[in-house]
Formats: sequence, C-alpha cells, structure tokens
Amino acid sequence: MSEARQKQQRIVVPDDINGAFQSAGNLACLERHGRIEIHARRPESEAELIERIRDASVVLSFRPAFTRFPKTVLAAAGDLRMIAISGTGVEDVNVGEATARGIAVTNVVGPSNRAVAEHCLALLFSVVRCVPAQDRAIRRGDWQAAQGIELGGKVLGIVGVSGISSELAPLARALGMTVISWSRNNDPARAAAIGAQAMALEDLLAATDIVSLHVRLTESTRHMIGAGEFARMKPGAILINTARGGIIDEPALIEALQMGRLRGAGLDVFAHEPLPAGHPFLTMDNVVMTPVSAWSTADASERMINQSIENVRSFLAGTPINVVNPAALRA
Repeated sequence: MSEARQKQQRIVVPDDINGAFQSAGNLACLERHGRIEIHARRPESEAELIERIRDASVVLSFRPAFTRFPKTVLAAAGDLRMIAISGTGVEDVNVGEATARGIAVTNVVGPSNRAVAEHCLALLFSVVRCVPAQDRAIRRGDWQAAQGIELGGKVLGIVGVSGISSELAPLARALGMTVISWSRNNDPARAAAIGAQAMALEDLLAATDIVSLHVRLTESTRHMIGAGEFARMKPGAILINTARGGIIDEPALIEALQMGRLRGAGLDVFAHEPLPAGHPFLTMDNVVMTPVSAWSTADASERMINQSIENVRSFLAGTPINVVNPAALRA
C-alpha cells in the first residue's frame, strides 16, 4: 500500500467508554498506517455508529461497550477491512456478513483469564459468606451475623475446560477443594492437566457443591443448564456464571433459588444486559451480581488493549493474527 493511501486510512475507536485506548501507550504505533480517531462515549444509536465508521478502514471496538455490528452497519461501511474486538467474544459482530464482505474480525485470547478466575472466587466467597447481604444489613443498622459455609473440603465442578478454568482450578485446589470437570470432548488428559477429574455432566452436577460455568454460548449450549440440571444438583449447591447469561435457563434458576434448592448464585452475566428494572434477582439476597466486570482489572485491561492494538498493527503490516474468520482474508 502506498504511503499516501496509508495516510488516508481512518482507524476508528467508536466506543472508548473508559479511555482505555486513549491512554494506551502503544496506540502511536498505528499512526504510520493512518489517522486515528477516538470517540469517548458509546454510540447512542446504530445511525450514530454508522456515521462514526462510515469511511473507516479499521475499527477497534471496546468489548465492554457492547457495540453491535449487524449487517446494516457493515453494509454502510464500504471501506471497512477489519474489526478488532478487544475481548474474546465476537458475538456482537455479524461474522458471516463480515466474511462475505472481506472484513477480517479479530479478538484477543487469554489476557483476562486470571482476572475472571479470581472473580469467580470473589463471587463464590460473597455467596458462601453472605458478604453483600451482611454489608447491607449493617448499613440499615442491623447487627446480626449470617452463618456461612467453608470452601475447604468442598467439590468444585467446572463446566467447560478453558483458559479461565485452567486458572481457576489451581486456585480452588489451594483452598482445599476437589475439582471435577466436564467439557465437550471430556478428554481425561486435558482435565488432568488442570488438576481435575473428567466425568459426565449429569454425574458432575450430582457430585458438586459449586458449579462454575466456562463454556461458549452457542446454539448447543444455550439454556444447557435448566430445570433438569438444577434438579440433579445437590440441595444447597451454588452456581457461578462468568461465561454468558444465555447458557442458563434464567426462569428455571430463579425458581431453584426461590424454592431453596440452590443455596445461592454468583452472576456476572445475564440473559438481558443491563439487567432490566423489576428483575427478580434484584430482590434476592442469595444472588450476588456484578455488571459483566469479571474481566475488569487494570492488569487485564492493559493486556487486552495492547493485544488488540497489536492485532491491528499486524493486519496492516500484512501479517494478520488472531483472525476468527480467516476466509475473509481470501475474499
């Protein structure tokens, strides 16, 4: 590509809602490839997003902004060659349409694994020791201790052996927990590599005190944890979900919690985000919630942003990496 053409390119961040890209020290490495344009707030409409990226060659999208790139947006961005998502999930992009239009989509792999694993423990401790409920009680003027349970000697069931769960398993074992797992191929050697024992999902549900979800959301995993699965779980079990809200049949979870079959749930993700007003979770003391923030540490954010910038630099240099739709490179 000629130097003149490079300088004409627009590299757009349409949704830098917390200044992560603005403060990134290595963003300057992209200046030789084109003009960088950063928008400090989330687009309020699809029309506003289209206006921001209409003539862009490259878009770096901040994953926590949940900016969506459906067919209509991609069709309006005729010069677009790449969308770099600063996260692992790319479900906010119509990847099939992007591929058909020759638009490469990249993600980042692994920079927030440790942060999410530690957040699983934060949610778990909050549930088993009733931390948020006791905090609220003290603020109301009530001084009465809630009885919790200890994690040592308990069984953690990991659903989905992943980069995150491979960080979580040793942390759980350090607390004296036994770790068992299920994954799609249920490879015993892969489970053993993270210190877990592989078993069938129905056996895992029956054996565990805590179930932690780490599968991707696909049509085959949507609502994979529902009324039948909750019925198989131990009375008083705990559910932790930092994966995707759609993996759980939410009404079935609400019923299991309200009926006391489950002791509690720690949730970072939901069927609808943000959580709508009047949702039953909002009045349930046995539910601890965070707003899709499991990934959110200063350390993980820096790694995530740097890797997404490197994805763009490599793409523009002609050596693309972390492309989730490699067929787009041939289109």
